[in-house]
Amino acid sequence: MFYLIETKNQLNTLKEKFNDMMYLEFIQGNDNTHPLLSEIIAVYINIENQGYIIPFNHTECINWDKNTILPILSNYTFRVFDKKAALHVAPQLSYTDIQHTIPSINNNTTQSHTWYYRKFPHTKVNKMIPIGKHLERCNNKYHEIIGYTPGKTNKYTNEILLPVLQKLEQNGLKINNKFNDYFTPKCKKFSIKDNHIYGWYNPYTTTGRPVNNFNGINFVGLKHDNGERDSFEPDNDFFVEMDYDGYHPRLIGDIVNYQFKDNVHNTLAEIYFKSKEITPEQYKKSKTLTFKQIYGGIDKANLHHPFFQKTQNFIDIIWEEFNKKGYIDVGSYKIKKDDHPKIHAQKLFNYYIQATETETNIRVINEIQQYLGHKKTKLVLYIYDAFIFDFSKEDHKHVLLDLHTILSEKFPVKIKTGRHYGALQ
Repeated sequence: MFYLIETKNQLNTLKEKFNDMMYLEFIQGNDNTHPLLSEIIAVYINIENQGYIIPFNHTECINWDKNTILPILSNYTFRVFDKKAALHVAPQLSYTDIQHTIPSINNNTTQSHTWYYRKFPHTKVNKMIPIGKHLERCNNKYHEIIGYTPGKTNKYTNEILLPVLQKLEQNGLKINNKFNDYFTPKCKKFSIKDNHIYGWYNPYTTTGRPVNNFNGINFVGLKHDNGERDSFEPDNDFFVEMDYDGYHPRLIGDIVNYQFKDNVHNTLAEIYFKSKEITPEQYKKSKTLTFKQIYGGIDKANLHHPFFQKTQNFIDIIWEEFNKKGYIDVGSYKIKKDDHPKIHAQKLFNYYIQATETETNIRVINEIQQYLGHKKTKLVLYIYDAFIFDFSKEDHKHVLLDLHTILSEKFPVKIKTGRHYGALQ
């Protein structure tokens, strides 16, 4: 049977085969372009191990208007390798993500793809590559994915995590004329349009903690003191940063049932320096010492304090469970021994905390996004314990108060404001 769907008869024949287990992949003009900005030149559908391509804009094909095809596809739910990317391309369709249920796969390609990308890396190169080669590549990718026998879909990942990150990405950050002084993207049009740059949150890390690094720009690693943050400014009136105070110690305290009554770093500094009077220098050093306690192992000299004592007990408990069961549950996430054969107790605890932090934050961001709805104020950046809002005065002060209430439900929040990202204070 034909694989290229170019006529109404072919489309009608294909529609008769549609079922609930179809796999879909959008073929972009260039694989390296952010999905939000990319032209989609075709859609690949696999039904019962048979691949088909519906072309939208390829030089070899009789092309369909995508506005004719997408409404037809919107009546079904498709399995996709990357739901977050698919939501950028066609948010009106329904998807089930596969990527989170399988190990990482190879970079499927063909010799044609390799050659064309080497010669024309910054063009809509996929329009030049023969359509049959796109079919070959998509078929290879599909069979490798299915060969892993995808596991059970994680409801939190599929229905909350990925949609939350996709909505966050689509807001983008406005850049100004200072951007070129500090940043050199691999190719500007891959992630920049109309003076806005779009990031990419990758949740498929060791602990599930998303990194935001795309097109040569690491948004998580933006420096505080060299002026590069001045390159980002609000679309609305000013930036508002809300970040948790002493987030990890408080998060650990919540897990082990210990509540800090006062400032976290003052409380812990009193333990380290055995004094009630803490100098500014000791306060600063306290943060460093706490980081070492949490990530490097608790000093036995501090185990007399309930916070450290309870924390060490918890480390011992999850380590025993991890070795006995071969995994531990962290909210909706599993840390498996098979994935970490050389892990030790302290590292397991570190992963546990980062996974807990991530799910806590994602669920809060989900609530924030629902609250903001169609308001002009938008969440434009998330960096672990900090949330950056592009605030519009049209939304009035009560919106800021409501956002603060949402974020500070469990832990105290500090607020900074500024006319650009580097001016927060």
